[in-house]
Amino acid sequence: MIKKITLVFLLCFSANQLTTAQTYFSDDFSSGDLSLWTLTDSDGDGDNWSIANLEAVQAEHATSASWNSTAGILTPDNWMVSSAIDLTTATGNVFLQWKAYAQDQSWANENYSVYVSTASDIASLSNSSTSFNEVIGATGAYVDRNIDVTSFVGQTIYVAFRHHNVSDQFRINIDDVVVRSVNDDDAELTSINLPRYGLVSTDYPFEITVNNTGGNTISSLDLSWTDGSVTNSATISTNIAGGATATITHPDIVNYSTTVEKTISATITSVNGGVDSNPSNNMQTVFFNTMTQSGTKAVLIEESTGTWCGWCPRGTVGLDYMTSTYPNSVVGIAVHNGDPMTVSEYDTALVNVIGTGWPNAGADRKLVGIDPGQASLQAGYNTQIAEVVPVDITIGAIQTGSNLSITANANFYTSFGAANYRLGVIITEDNVTGTASGYNQTNYYSGGGSGAMGGYENLPESVPAAQMVYNHVGRALLGGFDGQPNSVPTVINGGDIASYTFSYTIPSTSSEADLHIVAVLIDSNDGSIVSAKQSTVAQALSIEEVSGIDSIKLYPNPASDKINIAFSDGNGNYNVTITDMLGRTVIKNNYEGLYGNQNIELPVSQLDAGHYIMNINNGSASYSAKFIINK
Repeated sequence: MIKKITLVFLLCFSANQLTTAQTYFSDDFSSGDLSLWTLTDSDGDGDNWSIANLEAVQAEHATSASWNSTAGILTPDNWMVSSAIDLTTATGNVFLQWKAYAQDQSWANENYSVYVSTASDIASLSNSSTSFNEVIGATGAYVDRNIDVTSFVGQTIYVAFRHHNVSDQFRINIDDVVVRSVNDDDAELTSINLPRYGLVSTDYPFEITVNNTGGNTISSLDLSWTDGSVTNSATISTNIAGGATATITHPDIVNYSTTVEKTISATITSVNGGVDSNPSNNMQTVFFNTMTQSGTKAVLIEESTGTWCGWCPRGTVGLDYMTSTYPNSVVGIAVHNGDPMTVSEYDTALVNVIGTGWPNAGADRKLVGIDPGQASLQAGYNTQIAEVVPVDITIGAIQTGSNLSITANANFYTSFGAANYRLGVIITEDNVTGTASGYNQTNYYSGGGSGAMGGYENLPESVPAAQMVYNHVGRALLGGFDGQPNSVPTVINGGDIASYTFSYTIPSTSSEADLHIVAVLIDSNDGSIVSAKQSTVAQALSIEEVSGIDSIKLYPNPASDKINIAFSDGNGNYNVTITDMLGRTVIKNNYEGLYGNQNIELPVSQLDAGHYIMNINNGSASYSAKFIINK
């Protein structure tokens, strides 16, 4: 069984925006203690609720464990009972609210209960009819939970959190516990659930997520959405209890027959036929573009690791699994910390995105704080690979000695009036070895006590450098972690190709065959990765060894006026055919008597900007490569 490490998660959560009459109890645990609570370790194992600071966003929180690295498997029955909460002067609707999260999303089936009673003893609390229970599971972020305690108005109450009926998971975390009065009718529009990009002439339901932050059940909403030119309004029947969340679908769909760039806003204009008591949280805005076609999506998985980290073999095994299982749609990078393979700029920047903690991972710098085990990486990949992207990325290169001139290209299928994208390149390396002690891998899976881990269970607790080979190692950031400024124009028309050329010198200690070039398109609005593309140096140079055709190089790529076809050890007659992406032949030439090293300049100025395929055939073998015309 794979065990866990205390991970640090950078988590997204939506806070309830409430106009409150009064707060009767509140603890965000920022005091660093549990002085407002009485703790009881009913199972007697010496492990109880405590304060931790394990997430960069959530900061201090209360936590209880069902497994730890010292004792191993725990079977907790841990109680955390609040001090007296005076509701004797309370009026209106009163709710108990909190946030919950399972610390390790791969071991997230933590069971906990919440009780409310007028007595503080455990027997009375456990028998209370006002309670809440869940096995929280993998939620991806802190989730909001609540209990309606209006029935206790005029009394003094106690609130209890109990972690129980669970073992061998990891931790349940509780934060932002509050008892407060809420307005009667208050709907919060938390999100518009519309994809960022869609296809021309395709129906997209207009859905929103609504959180009932009031006390009354919401039975109807007046909802309107507009793209700036047309406004669609409707009254929608629903049933959302106080504190609950629901998805609402507007009857008017989103569909555009041409490529457009739209700013779409949604507004809840009334609740239950009347005025919403807090209109400040009733509106959301999203961007929506239609495309002529979707691009090819690849998911960038960046894993924080280090040779000093005993749990990091889990990330090594997980990343190897993902890249071998999805070689064309996963780009994996191991970002090292505190060892000889560390690139400080990369390490520091990634930690700022996915949080401190090793091993740790992120997918497209959008899903962050992912445990880098196989299951969690698979879940992150499943989410991100489903994204529709408006671009295809290609890579070209020219080599002079050890110097590479690398061109990253983004071919857009939609238009932007004010784009905020950047291109960047990351260099990775496989088969990295070293002899210094810093290349020894600490291995907590040694001996198998923490379960099988891709063979690491059969290796010593400190694996000697001589036995270690490191793959996917992040070696260089070209253009910086956030991408190269001004590498993509702000105004983009569908069909435009944005290109930027980066320089890299291959170190004398590296083998060109072990290097990979990773091109990324970064959305600078949030720093996320739109898509990624990986190639070997040979692929970027358009060099392939093919039976009967020893070596061919196309350059420059992208081209504008001409493209060079360089033959190494030519051996006869060659037919060169160029087709566009619709399969139409646009150039067809024959070349006879090409022997030895030859270079052909092929004029291409007559071709429109776009992607093309060149096929070279000598009668016994053929070679095909994609290239770009950029004007």
